[in-house]
Amino acid sequence: MKMLFNMNIMRIHRSLSLFIYYIIIFLSIPIAAIDGHTDYVPGEVLVKYKQKTDVSLVNALKTDSNSKYIREFSNIRVHHIKISSDLTVEQAVRMYNEDPNVEYAEPNYIISVHAMPDDIDFNQLWGLHNQGQTGGMQDADIDVPEAWDITVGSKDVVIAVIDTGIAYTHPDISPNLWKNPGEIYCTDGMDNDNNGFIDDCYGWDFVGNDNNPVDYNGHGTHVAGIIAASGNNSEGTSGVMWEAQIMPIRIIGINGSGTTADAVSAIEYADSNGARIINLSWGGNNFSNVLKDTIEASHAIVVCAAGNDANNNDMNPDYPASYTSSNIIAVAASDSNDDLAFFSNYGRTSVDLAAPGIQIFSANPVFNYGPPVIVFEKENFDEGLDLNAMGWKSDSMDSPWRVNAGNGLDGSGSLEDSPDGNYPDDTVSWTGYMTPIPAVKDHLYTLSFEWKGEVENNYDYMDINYSADGITWNWIDYRTGYEEDFISDQSTAFTGVAEMFDSFYFGFGITSDSSINGDGVYLDNISLTRSSIEMSEFNYSSTSGTSMAAPFVSGVAGLILAMNPELTNDQVKNKIINSADKIPSLSHKVMSGGRLNAYNALQADPDSDPCSAGSNGGGTSNCITISSAPAGTDKRGEGCFIATAAYGSVIHPYVKELRSFRDSFLLPHTHGKVLVQLYYEYSPPLADYISDREDLRLLTRIILAPLVLLVVYPYKMLGILSILIIGILIPRKQKIS
Repeated sequence: MKMLFNMNIMRIHRSLSLFIYYIIIFLSIPIAAIDGHTDYVPGEVLVKYKQKTDVSLVNALKTDSNSKYIREFSNIRVHHIKISSDLTVEQAVRMYNEDPNVEYAEPNYIISVHAMPDDIDFNQLWGLHNQGQTGGMQDADIDVPEAWDITVGSKDVVIAVIDTGIAYTHPDISPNLWKNPGEIYCTDGMDNDNNGFIDDCYGWDFVGNDNNPVDYNGHGTHVAGIIAASGNNSEGTSGVMWEAQIMPIRIIGINGSGTTADAVSAIEYADSNGARIINLSWGGNNFSNVLKDTIEASHAIVVCAAGNDANNNDMNPDYPASYTSSNIIAVAASDSNDDLAFFSNYGRTSVDLAAPGIQIFSANPVFNYGPPVIVFEKENFDEGLDLNAMGWKSDSMDSPWRVNAGNGLDGSGSLEDSPDGNYPDDTVSWTGYMTPIPAVKDHLYTLSFEWKGEVENNYDYMDINYSADGITWNWIDYRTGYEEDFISDQSTAFTGVAEMFDSFYFGFGITSDSSINGDGVYLDNISLTRSSIEMSEFNYSSTSGTSMAAPFVSGVAGLILAMNPELTNDQVKNKIINSADKIPSLSHKVMSGGRLNAYNALQADPDSDPCSAGSNGGGTSNCITISSAPAGTDKRGEGCFIATAAYGSVIHPYVKELRSFRDSFLLPHTHGKVLVQLYYEYSPPLADYISDREDLRLLTRIILAPLVLLVVYPYKMLGILSILIIGILIPRKQKIS
């Protein structure tokens, strides 16, 4: 019996040893540099130094890390830095955060517009005055005609539209265009007002870094038209305000995305040039301290679109709308029946009110494209079979890309990812053309290619990749599924890449899971061109999104300030939120329980608190503040404090996976929500203690390893647990000699 007991103990020890071995192997897994689509600009970080940090220490840190200074946001002590190619963004963020002179460091996150294009063009402004013209409910609008009996706006009110730019020569926009009073001439090549921007007569383009913030996307023009398309001019349409000054600031390119660094620059520009209202019809899921600090330092009311993911922002924040900054108004979208728009984000504590956001008619530019300029001559892989000799490179042990004869279109050569058979499990492979492509702003880039192949549909992918340095690759587009014969295909995704970098590399890749493997892909006739974009004419169109709802609120804020410019931001915000029409369908969706009403807002008491007013007839029920951190801190969107301390960065892939697990599996359920709230209450002091001690960080990573394994690698974790259980419970036959 004793021998059997000892043998069982030995089996348990062996099984536990095996389990610990797998944990150690797991902890040693490197985070791949080529791991998919990043939501930040490669090679850049934003660093905030502590107050009174000596300049020599700042310069020494940059020198030691071989980093380069790009620009400084002096109002909030933040430096925009280009990091060394030897560092990943994650490593750089961790390095800076560990320096005692740094308050925080974070990636330069990518943001995107919050619009949902709609090709149904109804030339009727139901959002301003709903008579059922679109099949909706009469008076489900913001009562602007009644408000116009009080005021139609004022040229003294400056509203910055920080967006894709504005078609500011549009006949309905130009009468209300802001002109910089400090610039004497617009073409003298001088910075007349000494604000750091040469000839910025009509705003600034932070994408092209020039004085022409024209709109090559259409989104910003549409937003500007909702706010202040010139009214009563027998031309086109009318905005909420007939008179205003619209300041165009471009941070978002042709493809609809931009960066945090440009957003910060734009807000500082708007603030220093007298904007009382800033409209931000864009956002993302990444919490940025830099962006939050900049908004809170602004003197303006900042109106933000809540987002278009039908998401509860109380649980899964969308920024900047979800920042708790006192000068933000977060706006959901409603439809013509006074229901929440089907796509709109909402939040009983994080979204203030709704405004019309479906099929909103407004100004729009029309574009023409110039003849294509070849930037990469068509490669048909017929001249030879040596990939390197053709200027390409493949760097993969999983699936070495090669050129094979006879497999291309019409029997020519083709570029193949796995020429010797199916690609293996868990493939992450790439091939790229290793001559950098010069980037020209405000051009449409088109990658053309022909391909066939077999990749497991919606599980494995042929990636279309870019790289800023030829070393780290990320996908920007993809294809999946089965194509038996060659098909012609195109991608314009490199347009956005050209707007972020001075030059770039392009290529392809294969990303697969561990289930079904396919034959891979065959590529032929690859070419890359760019075409200039010109604004040919102007018209009007209908578009949907919270991007369209936010400018209604910006316009009403402008009407309020036109009538009483002495009001504070808090007073304007109180008037807008307190006066919202109470709508049953919105009672538990937004803080005010209602939809914007311009006429009521002009007459509302500016000094009543939205919470004490008893919104929605339910006391203060809609004003409960739920914080994901102890009082005095703002960690919304982060929250995995102990994991962050253990892994050293909020953007570490395992931390992001744990946050995703929290948002998807804990917060939607009552018991999970209670657990998360208790964790938020008690974990921050422990996390602070762990973060300063390397031995505790290692120990914490070991303790967290089973949980992370289960979340990140559920199938492998189940396999390890199965081995452990089998080793403990199934007795082995013992041969007794």
